[in-house]
Amino acid sequence: MYRFKNIIIMLSATLMLLTASCSSSDNDITPSDQVGITAATFGTLRRQSTTGSSYSTYVPSSSTYPIFIDHIKGEIYNPDSLPVRTIPSKILLTLSFKNNSSGVLESVEKKDSFAQTYYSTDTLDFSKPRKIRVTSSDRAHSRDYTIDIRIHKVGVDSLKWTRMNVCNQIKGKKLITLKALSNDEALYVLAADTTRDSSNDLYCNVHVLKTSDGNTWTTEYTTPSTKITVPFEQFKRPTMAVYKDKMYLLHDGQLRCSDNWTSSVSCNLRAILGGFDNYFYGVNDQKKIEVATGGDPMTALFSSDSMEEMQYVVGDSLPYKDFNFIATNLLTDPTMGRTILLANKQNEVTNIKAPDVDKAVIWSKIIDDVPQDWCLMTPAWNNHYKVLPYLPYLSATSYADGIIATGGYPNVRQLYYSNDWGTTWAVKSSINVPVDLQSTAQVAIASDYIYLYLIGGDTGEVWRGQKIY
Repeated sequence: MYRFKNIIIMLSATLMLLTASCSSSDNDITPSDQVGITAATFGTLRRQSTTGSSYSTYVPSSSTYPIFIDHIKGEIYNPDSLPVRTIPSKILLTLSFKNNSSGVLESVEKKDSFAQTYYSTDTLDFSKPRKIRVTSSDRAHSRDYTIDIRIHKVGVDSLKWTRMNVCNQIKGKKLITLKALSNDEALYVLAADTTRDSSNDLYCNVHVLKTSDGNTWTTEYTTPSTKITVPFEQFKRPTMAVYKDKMYLLHDGQLRCSDNWTSSVSCNLRAILGGFDNYFYGVNDQKKIEVATGGDPMTALFSSDSMEEMQYVVGDSLPYKDFNFIATNLLTDPTMGRTILLANKQNEVTNIKAPDVDKAVIWSKIIDDVPQDWCLMTPAWNNHYKVLPYLPYLSATSYADGIIATGGYPNVRQLYYSNDWGTTWAVKSSINVPVDLQSTAQVAIASDYIYLYLIGGDTGEVWRGQKIY
């Protein structure tokens, strides 16, 4: 009897050890609603260019591209597909977990093999749907979700335009400068008009406007009126640039920053352009490009940047006015960048027999560890009719995996598109202005990679366009 009791005790102890051992196995974690994912948003995403040689970055708005979580089906997905050519293997996804739980992702190569710990700072490969296993901190409970990141497979077919509220600050004014830039989920507009006093002296008035929704406009800053004492053609128009999430304004020899618009430093540049990495660019009075390094244009010193010296690079090929600056990473090497300057030259020549003369000037530079020159993008001898022509009040922006450009009268209703970053240009029927656009004097365009904005200088009308697939 005594031996029988000992056997019973030993069997019970063995059973308890086996049970404890099994409970600690990941395969037997109890599914539970005590853990889960409560929210999901996109971070910075990459979009491949149409040529495949570079990529741009953008942050999808949570209102435009929300991510749904179906707890019943265990599915996480974006109902509105991301723009075409978004790189699926470089998705930055921010997930919020319930009750301090954590997640492990399913292997891309091996199904139901969970090996990759989720970190919000890691870019993830969602070339196909992947599971994520959410586990409690004591590893007693878990829950699986399937994440499906949807991306459009075909390109833009047309633009759908929505009329926004009129910007009354510029409506009805005769503007000499109209510039639009997107920065930090807001749209900024630089508008400069002229007025005369009782003595018939001409003054320039500069306004920096801002909107976060395209409908409500506020005046960020207005400069004191500046008397124009030189011939009007020689007057330096104010310029605006975006760099490292800040706005910069150059007017009347003073450089200002959105950190504190009322504070300024002297700057003898003709125009400021924008920047890439730690380089900030401008154009001097000799129409040559200058650069400041160090990350803060308000304190950095500008010096001449290298521009190619070729026999055909003559004075009328240098940038003089209507400056536009575009910067993007190279797809082949994300540590490298491409900067593009589009502008008009000083003396436009209208000659239908020589259309290569009557065109905008475009300079480009590759940003690398090895210093490289700015190069004039000169079309081939047989490519005259694919150049970007001279457009009064030239305005250009990066959008739809390329560059879109337009100008003032008589080109207000014409959009030019380049899918090779300024080498060749064409008018595409799929990239069109709003049918009801009323502006006839000049327009400015800007983009935040999701929307394309069009602002009419004389009417104050504001249009927001989105690609339709």
